[in-house]
Amino acid sequence: MPGLIRVAISMALLGLLAGHFGEAIITQFLAADTVWLGIALFIGLLQVPVCAWRWRYTAGRLDLDLAPGIAIREYYLATLINQTLPGGILGDAHRAWRHGRGLPRRGPAFQAVVIERFSGQIAMAGIALATWLAIAPSSTNARLLALVVTALVMAGSLRLLARAAQAQPGWLRDWAEAIRRSLLSGMALPIQLTASLLVAGSHIAVFIGCLLALNATGDPLRWCMLIPPVLFAMLIPASIGGWGLREGAAAVIWPLAGLPASEGVAAAVAYGGIAMLTGLPGVFTLLRR
Repeated sequence: MPGLIRVAISMALLGLLAGHFGEAIITQFLAADTVWLGIALFIGLLQVPVCAWRWRYTAGRLDLDLAPGIAIREYYLATLINQTLPGGILGDAHRAWRHGRGLPRRGPAFQAVVIERFSGQIAMAGIALATWLAIAPSSTNARLLALVVTALVMAGSLRLLARAAQAQPGWLRDWAEAIRRSLLSGMALPIQLTASLLVAGSHIAVFIGCLLALNATGDPLRWCMLIPPVLFAMLIPASIGGWGLREGAAAVIWPLAGLPASEGVAAAVAYGGIAMLTGLPGVFTLLRR
């Protein structure tokens, strides 16, 4: 999808939501607790080094060298690109390309990026399912949310696999071996899931921090059931940095739990702002080039 169309979609969705919830959102932001917003930003900044470590671990399982400092700098840069350019994964593709430069084969560098991101999606889906089972396993709305998240996970996975399919002949065998070595073999799975649970938990914690800052209705356990599908909506490749899609998903999902849609939308906007600030250290990587 062309970048200009993604820009138009984000702007159109945000404009529509502003027309419905703009006044309520402004009221919430005027009364926001900046302490909680600061905590959310701090968590967002800390999650990047954890993501970078997961990337280094995955690359190491594929016999690729990746220095800690380089991994952190490149991950901040990827975050910045993902938040500011159409597509949402250009930053990841860019760090895979930069890591693969000079290697005999660039395929493993790209595999490391895809696999570490995919393990994060698995962890986020696991958190969502666990909270649904804890809160309302027989609720119709909970089942609906489960279907939404499953569809979004599948969409995100197919998106990753579609890029994998662009590799050289024999890509399926190569990817199966890469997944076995970096994700399923030995202690790789528990280590990957532990790191990914930390990352997924940090994303949810940032969103909760935004909700607390806005004095939103509800409680953290219930929010943990609602936040993952909102974040998964950002995987749909039809916006810039998830803007519009994330807020639209919140507008639909929040009422399913009997909570005000405007609060979910406002928190989604605050989360988007925090996410953009999280990528700012990537500017220093650009200046080093």
